Amino acid sequence: MEEKIKHLEFIQNVISRLSHKSFLVKSWSITTLAAICAFGIEKQNSLIFILGIPVSLLFWYLDSKYLMLERCFRKLYNKVRKDKVNSFSMKISNSKDIKMHLKTAFGHTVAPIYLLELLLCCLLYTSDAADE
Repeated sequence: MEEKIKHLEFIQNVISRLSHKSFLVKSWSITTLAAICAFGIEKQNSLIFILGIPVSLLFWYLDSKYLMLERCFRKLYNKVRKDKVNSFSMKISNSKDIKMHLKTAFGHTVAPIYLLELLLCCLLYTSDAADE
């Protein structure tokens, strides 16, 4: 029983780290995009806003990857809790499943943030380009 508790603690630590990384990715994404937008406004160059699109897409990918891995480890946690996994196994399933990654990326906790970022970049680009 003590081994099972220790195993669950290991998995919970991984889940906590992944959750923290996901939060950091979101905060870095917003900070980076704000810096790009401020720079574009200061330089009055609409092409700078285009740089926000690949940056936002990169952070979107990273955030959804961390969240997907977190969900995989939550499933492992439940399997260990129900004694369906070997002792101290950290093997997760679906970690390379593209459908699961896309489902996570377009889920209600991830997609709105990055879609708004992309929309902001496009709106700033088009409004600034129209002014030129």
